[in-house]
Amino acid sequence: MISPAVDVRSAPTGPLRPIEIASIAIFSGLTVVPAVIVAVVPMAAALGFLAPVPIALLAARTRLRAVVASFVTTVAVTFAVAGLGTAVAVAATAVVGGLVGEVRRRGGGAAVLTVVAVIAAPVIAGLTVGLMWILAPLRRLGLELFDNVLTGLAKTVRVIRLGGVADAIENFSGNVVDNWWLWIWIPGAIGTFVTILVAGWMLGKILDRLAEVKLDDTLEAAHTIDDVTPGPLPMRAVGVGYRYPGTARDVLTGVDLELHPGEFVAIVGANGSGKSTLAKILAGVDPTIGVVDRPGAPGLGRAGGTALVLQRPEAQMLGSRVADDLVWGLPDDVSVDIDGLLAEVGLAGLGDRETSDLSGGQQQRLAVAAALARGPRLVIADEVTSMVDPAGREDLIAILAELPRRHGITVVLITHRDSEARAADRIVHLSEGRVVAHHPEWMRPENTAPALGSTSLGGEPLLQVTGVAHTYLQGSPWEVTALHRVNLRVDRGDGVLIVGGNGSGKSTLAWILAGLTAPTSGDVLLAGEPVRENIGSVGLGFQHARLQLQKVSVGDEIMAVGGENVGTTEVGRVLDLVSLPREFAAKRVDSLSGGQMRRVVLASLIASEPDVLVLDEPLAGLDPQAREEVLNVLASLRVRGATIVIISHDLESLDRVCNRRVELVAGVLEGGV
Repeated sequence: MISPAVDVRSAPTGPLRPIEIASIAIFSGLTVVPAVIVAVVPMAAALGFLAPVPIALLAARTRLRAVVASFVTTVAVTFAVAGLGTAVAVAATAVVGGLVGEVRRRGGGAAVLTVVAVIAAPVIAGLTVGLMWILAPLRRLGLELFDNVLTGLAKTVRVIRLGGVADAIENFSGNVVDNWWLWIWIPGAIGTFVTILVAGWMLGKILDRLAEVKLDDTLEAAHTIDDVTPGPLPMRAVGVGYRYPGTARDVLTGVDLELHPGEFVAIVGANGSGKSTLAKILAGVDPTIGVVDRPGAPGLGRAGGTALVLQRPEAQMLGSRVADDLVWGLPDDVSVDIDGLLAEVGLAGLGDRETSDLSGGQQQRLAVAAALARGPRLVIADEVTSMVDPAGREDLIAILAELPRRHGITVVLITHRDSEARAADRIVHLSEGRVVAHHPEWMRPENTAPALGSTSLGGEPLLQVTGVAHTYLQGSPWEVTALHRVNLRVDRGDGVLIVGGNGSGKSTLAWILAGLTAPTSGDVLLAGEPVRENIGSVGLGFQHARLQLQKVSVGDEIMAVGGENVGTTEVGRVLDLVSLPREFAAKRVDSLSGGQMRRVVLASLIASEPDVLVLDEPLAGLDPQAREEVLNVLASLRVRGATIVIISHDLESLDRVCNRRVELVAGVLEGGV
């Protein structure tokens, strides 16, 4: 059954919106790739079943104009890459996917799809007839081959004295040649009708599974380009509240806030307190209730307007070179002092560097430089230091703190860290969507480093890393060596902290320890066996917990990772271990806070009963309370005898979990044996 996905009454009108253009580019690419692979690799024909999915998903989420644009783009690119035959096949599958998605978007069920199929099938088959009519030489060649094959078959049949059968074959061949358009149109219409119905059933299942994947641009209102001159400051918000569409709870309530030119303001609060939502309103999103008064437009991305720097800089990088990324999207007549901006953010001389080669801290500096290239009056930095090492954090905060003094730019910093908040002129504290009096004790000062040794517990060796090195894109002009002959021993029951700056190779080592990446050289043994032959025996927690959660509900996620032997009883047990109520099994993953997501990942990994837990940046982006919750869970696991390897640049309180520390410096592990 096909169910509605969106309310067509609220569909946008007018030119394509930025989110629609981005969706067209993404889904067109996802359609072209499997089609081209099938054309080049015949044994990959099964991938052809994926071709209608992206267009169907797009049609189920957006208006017809965007679907038509995606269709034209997809067919044109396929024709340029793989030729006419593949382009025609892609066009057919895209039409089918578009029809199914459009019916779903409008709330139609199987009956409506059947009616649509009855109408569309003869039309689509007729287009094929029209194409064959236009391509007369190709049509004649095809019919001649068909006639020759059947004529040869008839002669063979006559040899064995089956004249009646031979006559029937010859008559059939002549009828097809004389009435070719009917023999293409009628079977084609029947085949298309059946294909649409089958595709509707299959794609309906897929679209139901993907219904949780949102396709909304929450900053869309802030992108609106009109004739209003940018003027984000001074800004005054009175009684501002916000509720996301389709939800029953206000994320912000009664927020009063003023921003003035040339000040540095920190916004703090627990995960889920509304900090990022407030940042979007400051960037130009209209509140659900209340008033935001500015002298002009927010001007997101426009000269003299607002610039937004996000937590994950790689999501903002578009250029392949640093200099290209800095000016990406700017009008040709805008002059930018590239070298001067790069020098200001500490990237002097890196204009020709590949953006993919930058460390996390360098990427964030580039994001700040790209924001400054737009000449903003307001810069909003949302958790920009959460994935950056301590030295990089200090540099970034120093850069942001200088902007008001040097350029008169107002900076709004959203952060969990006390040292960063104290650098601001004033602090705005959010709690459950409301502005409250700031309590400094809420943000514990960070410890510089736990007092850990470098020796193991001296127990039974469990994980042994010997001479591991890894080079990305080996042999190409872009090869990068991430690790150099790493040696590490982890004993059963050990708690090992691997520290290092951005770009030191920590995440690469994490994936190698889990057996998910094969090192260029060296060995990783788990209890004497290659870890690559025992995938899952080392459980890996990703840097970004949300990317690791694939199911809709918490319980389904734990059971999926834990395997067939994990049922509701085991789900309750592991939720107890990570200090989450058993009722959380029924909760939707998207409703969880950052700290809760981290603990659900831990619960899932525990359910799979790994020999070793490898956790990559388990405290990144967590507020002090959530950090305490995760630390308590990890400490309790260690007490129970778990072997844990933590890879982090966040050193706060990890001495409660780890008994020793080693350091990665430019791919070389110090103190590993």
